[in-house]
Amino acid sequence: MGSCEAATYCGRVMRRIAVFTALDGTLLDSRTFEAGAAIATIERLRAARVPVVPVSVMTLDEIAPVADALGLRDAMIVEGGGAIARWNGKTWEVEPCGPPADALLDVVREIEERSGANLLVYSALPDRDASLLSGRSGEMLRASTDRQFSEPFVIESGDLDAIRAAAAKLGFSIRRGRRFFHLCRGCDEGDAAMRVRDELGCDWMIALGGSLLDAEFLSRANVAILVPGPDGDVDAELRTALPRARIAPAPAPGGWAAAVEEAFRSAAVRPRAGAGSPARR
Repeated sequence: MGSCEAATYCGRVMRRIAVFTALDGTLLDSRTFEAGAAIATIERLRAARVPVVPVSVMTLDEIAPVADALGLRDAMIVEGGGAIARWNGKTWEVEPCGPPADALLDVVREIEERSGANLLVYSALPDRDASLLSGRSGEMLRASTDRQFSEPFVIESGDLDAIRAAAAKLGFSIRRGRRFFHLCRGCDEGDAAMRVRDELGCDWMIALGGSLLDAEFLSRANVAILVPGPDGDVDAELRTALPRARIAPAPAPGGWAAAVEEAFRSAAVRPRAGAGSPARR
């Protein structure tokens, strides 16, 4: 795994910085799943030895081709904190952080019985329905439904509060992403992000996300940036949860690139802050 040394960026000496970022609709265009305008920024980050760490509800098989294309070789937090993947020089080694997806399916059924809801589990949907909900097709669709550590779902019928209460009684939580709700236990994007940050030896964390679920790691960052959705609006609940966060000037990927560039300009001129310093936004 790489380190984040006191890096230079655009000719300036920086803190030891890492960038943690959601993917779908944050770094990647939510329709094409392309990095587009963000590629040049990522190349500059790589040249400056600044790690870029994906934090996503996507599976490892979904993210790995993205990481290959962008040259990301530090760590990845996958399936909403369900696992951490680390590059060993040849392949991604996966450390589970919660129960396997098979066990979660039984929990979904129990939640339905307790709450009276009907939940449509993404991994069990016919391909046509899964594609309509996720925007994915082909190999990316297959990779997205092959869940190992989480179970995204949509609510066909039922009350969300009752569903959350039923999950809580079973020791689980329900979290909302951009497209789905997510059932998880024993895993948290924020905790996973802090572990990876410590492993990288970084003392300044820039984080970007766009869904309420992303608040888990955004709230731990020195600089948190909210990326608007395709309609140009920021998730209202996320904005309420993080009122001091910066707002990217546009949707992904152009807004991601502009916000990261600005965050680095700001970090270059501010006094050095030690690990654990409060966020400055």
